[in-house]
Amino acid sequence: MYSDAIQIFDPLSLGVLASPAELGADIAVAEGQSLGNHLNYGGPYLGVIAAKMQDVRRMPGRIVGETTDVEGRTGYVLTLQAREQHIRRERATSNICTNQTLMAIAATVYLAWLGPDGLVEVGRQCVAKAHYAAERLASLSGIELMWPKEEFFKEFAVRTEVPPRNVQRALLEAGFLVGPVVGEGLLVSVTERRTREEIDRLVKAFGEALT
Repeated sequence: MYSDAIQIFDPLSLGVLASPAELGADIAVAEGQSLGNHLNYGGPYLGVIAAKMQDVRRMPGRIVGETTDVEGRTGYVLTLQAREQHIRRERATSNICTNQTLMAIAATVYLAWLGPDGLVEVGRQCVAKAHYAAERLASLSGIELMWPKEEFFKEFAVRTEVPPRNVQRALLEAGFLVGPVVGEGLLVSVTERRTREEIDRLVKAFGEALT
């Protein structure tokens, strides 16, 4: 019987928030689209999965290990291949799926371009801009944060007096995509790409949708 703790995390949060390992997770998974990949009409994207060494042999797919060649140069090789479907399909822990190499390369280039300091800056901008948007929206009449005391990174939910689907349609007409509808509220996401002017226009559009 396994009892691993699994955490789903946002890769861009790692520059400002504690990592899954620091929080005691045994396995961590993430969506890697935000790492330099375009939306591409819903995909394909890349998945991110990490585990403690004790769980490495239970991981699906191929694992790349770092080594050195006979001349002492750094090299990378495939190791611990869990490709049982070649001989025992019913016991396989991996499957045949869409090749995500292109997206993985894009993510690698993006992270190399950012560097550690850049990743921290992106995270700080996400937090600052999302909180600015939340504070501005919460100041409007007819809207409130659904969980005002909870911390958030770049997404938060708001409750509106006007039916949320009506607000969602009005915002879409104004050029803003929010949602999906969460119960009686709306999910708002603000990333480092958004400017203060764009956030202010979003707040204005919300105010007009609520009247």
